[in-house]
Amino acid sequence: MSDPESFPTLQSIVLHEVQTNVSQVRNSATEALLWLRRGLKFLKEFLSEINGGEKDIQTALNNAYGKTLRQYHGWVVRGVFALALRAAPTYQSFTAALVSREGDEQRSDFTSSMHRDLGLYLPAMEKQLAILDELYEEYNLESDEVV
Repeated sequence: MSDPESFPTLQSIVLHEVQTNVSQVRNSATEALLWLRRGLKFLKEFLSEINGGEKDIQTALNNAYGKTLRQYHGWVVRGVFALALRAAPTYQSFTAALVSREGDEQRSDFTSSMHRDLGLYLPAMEKQLAILDELYEEYNLESDEVV
């Protein structure tokens, strides 16, 4: 926002940090985008679990966590995740939170509509994540650091 002409995309910010040797600095935009990318992969995996028919939200979240974020978390953060998992909503509460009008999740076409929408959203999300993955791979920006 401070210089939209010089940095019209996330990639341009990362490339600037690479060129100025600050991409590996703690709290850089590159590091922030790295964690955003990981979080979005977690979200994509969770929604893929739901789209694949998983109706237990805790199971879907735990599976998504194991495929994405777990490898970057130490025992303390893993414990926090396990604790937070206990507060996961039921499938009914989750679907109720998705609708704009109360009760729409009870409609007979809700599930098919949700799967249709996820069938459009998930591939689009995957495409955007692939662009970021390619950028991070090209400039060797991935980090295996555990937090």
